[in-house]
Amino acid sequence: MSDPTGNLDSRLLETYLAVCDSGSMTAAAKRLGLSQGAISQQIARLENMLSLSLLERHGRHLQLTPAGRSLRFHARRVIDELRECERAMHTFANISYPVISVGILDTLGKNLMSTLVQTLEPLVEQIQIRASVNYNHIEELHNGTVDVMITAYTFDPAEYDVYPLVDEPLVLLAPKGSVQNRNKVDLEDLASRLPMIRFANARRPMRKLADDYLLKRGITASRSIETDQSTSVLVSLKERQGFAIVSPFMLLDSLFDPATIDVFALPPPGPVRRINLVTRPGRFADIPSNLAANCRRHLRREIETQITPHLNNAPRPQILEQD
Repeated sequence: MSDPTGNLDSRLLETYLAVCDSGSMTAAAKRLGLSQGAISQQIARLENMLSLSLLERHGRHLQLTPAGRSLRFHARRVIDELRECERAMHTFANISYPVISVGILDTLGKNLMSTLVQTLEPLVEQIQIRASVNYNHIEELHNGTVDVMITAYTFDPAEYDVYPLVDEPLVLLAPKGSVQNRNKVDLEDLASRLPMIRFANARRPMRKLADDYLLKRGITASRSIETDQSTSVLVSLKERQGFAIVSPFMLLDSLFDPATIDVFALPPPGPVRRINLVTRPGRFADIPSNLAANCRRHLRREIETQITPHLNNAPRPQILEQD
């Protein structure tokens, strides 16, 4: 070997696996929070240490050589064993896992934060909670950026452990007094008078549900205001800048003001969004099911005390149990 003093270490192997799983140096760098140059240097060091070519570039894509495929197999076994060893040692300190990362859709992030921490804190040394407008939930769970996801995206229960939390009928929010007939909302009239405040990311499930709902009713929102932040939606509503079709859990936001924003049921049949807790199978024993149960209890209490009083005739979210 060209570097006889060099030794394989877990950092090099984890970097290599990130490149294998991501398919490119750039994606691996983003996943690990490193520069592309740092990733390239570590791969070059690994190849130099082994005196082997592990990756071949084909256009923008990387392909594993036979040696690279063999290293991927052994590296994954080594990393898995190291994690099991670390987990076993943590049990002596009554800590089952060194780190668990949780991703959560932003409409529930603030509200469920305390429940997530209270459930995980006795069992986990480091808790990472990512509540943001970055809606790459499927990719993040698949590539291991997060361990547990609370999401409105659909995951295949044959590949993931899926714990249903709640079905939420979307509601119409409009500036106070802008809708005259509460019992028969005229969406076409509303859309002709006000812009629709919608989420900019067309992949976002709530945006897609709202757009599909209007399309089925033959309603075109010719004017729109697009944003990535749920708080920005509420600010625009308070400023009488438009209307929105959103999650009823947005009523939990401190910026929701019933003195300036009206809540209406959408003309039936309205869209319903399902929120699940999802994780890769077999990794965290009964932690996901316990976390899902605690989230359901918390959300049930919030629905009864904080949301239902503002819904008027709109249907309330329905807590779900494990299918």
